[in-house]
Amino acid sequence: MLTEGIWNTTSSIDYQPYSYSKTLAEKRAWDIEKSQDNWDLITINMCLVLGPAMNPQNTTSESMNILKVLGNGEMRMGAPKIGIGIVDVRDLADAHFKAGYTPSAKGRYITSAHETDFLEMGKVLLPKYGDRFPLPKKALSKWLLILVGPIINKLLTRKFIRNNVNIPWKADNSKIKRDLGICFRSMKETMEDSFQVLVNEGILKEK
Repeated sequence: MLTEGIWNTTSSIDYQPYSYSKTLAEKRAWDIEKSQDNWDLITINMCLVLGPAMNPQNTTSESMNILKVLGNGEMRMGAPKIGIGIVDVRDLADAHFKAGYTPSAKGRYITSAHETDFLEMGKVLLPKYGDRFPLPKKALSKWLLILVGPIINKLLTRKFIRNNVNIPWKADNSKIKRDLGICFRSMKETMEDSFQVLVNEGILKEK
């Protein structure tokens, strides 16, 4: 279970460098904060951010890429059960605002609304979109991903697959709920609102 007291100690410049860069940046921010007494630092530690995009035609975010592969058929044969947390961008904005204007706010805040995985994310969309888009309905086996994952996507290294596929992602978001009074949207609302923007913009085509 992830808490605000836990730091990422497994990523490196060679393994999940994006996560590594986030860790280094936050640690440096805390070093700067400790070196002065003019301002306090509060960090919003968010997970995968979803929600209705304002510029869907131009975004290159991983969030939009995940929605695209869920809906364009790339995962019609199955989705990897990669554990992940998600948060709605609208709730994330609210968290930033409240962190800045709540005098008692302090330290780090895990900002994750739901513990899920890629397969569950696709299944949440099935009732509304399943008859029009080739959404995943079953999980890809871990051994198959180990064999073909690195060929399909360079980010799906065998080490990443071993460490993340079929591994539940768990995080304690009680601090942000308690201190900042954040009430997160349902996963269904976040997923449907995110997906619908791509449909409206013609980025995802009906089958």
